[in-house]
Amino acid sequence: MYKLLQHPTTSFRSKFHFELFTLTALLLSLFFFAGCRDSRDGMADFIKAYNEQARYANTASVSSTSAEADYKEKIIKIKVVTTYSASDPESNFIKQAMPGMMMELLRQQPSSNKLIKDGVKFEITYYTEKLSEILSATLDKKKMEELSKATPDALNNDPSFINPKAKAPSSPIEQILAALNKSLPYTDASNGATIFRIDQNRLGDLVYHVRTPKDLAGPLKTKAGVELMKSEILRSGKLKKLMSGFRKFQINAVKYVYYDQKGNQINELRLTTADLN
Repeated sequence: MYKLLQHPTTSFRSKFHFELFTLTALLLSLFFFAGCRDSRDGMADFIKAYNEQARYANTASVSSTSAEADYKEKIIKIKVVTTYSASDPESNFIKQAMPGMMMELLRQQPSSNKLIKDGVKFEITYYTEKLSEILSATLDKKKMEELSKATPDALNNDPSFINPKAKAPSSPIEQILAALNKSLPYTDASNGATIFRIDQNRLGDLVYHVRTPKDLAGPLKTKAGVELMKSEILRSGKLKKLMSGFRKFQINAVKYVYYDQKGNQINELRLTTADLN
């Protein structure tokens, strides 16, 4: 009954979603810079600001990043070297989610948004720790329009879920969540569990809304099943470090809300810093 929860290769992998939250926060800080002038000057300003900030870009998920410009072709090339190997599940998440996430981050920042409207392209390439290419994506005005029209997960609009009214993100945490949600839904191919929304509740918890397949929904309805899930999530030593980094975003805990395929909530799990000690 609990095979999916007990087997380390098939249990729902959660740690890399925390790491990619920090990756999104990092990229948001790198993309934030002063307003630009014409496109060439704007490209130069972006490259300078990005590379100055990139010197400090050493996180659990990124070992280094840099940017360079091709002024003739009006392309800004961004290189992100991750700490992942080609076989890590994080690499698959980057392939599936990063184009939409990067589009949202670039769209949120007035300067990069203006550059794209002026015809500048952003070419973003992600690499493994051994510099094998994971993904290369080019974002331009046309691509941004296409990604903006992408159909959201139908379950996000289900009346059984409470969704906040659409509004422009005003704080760093809102910008990060907007970018993360742009990359969703994400389905773990090993077991079929799907993260379809991430938000923050009034307590300051970072909340993951997870739709579970039938064979996982059954065990998660029980206390024993949730405890097994908790043990598996806490297995990673990286979680403690990442949780400490969440404090600057007023995140006090991480909460998982589990749903069945029909959208009915079946259980929840809340992890605080106390659980990591």
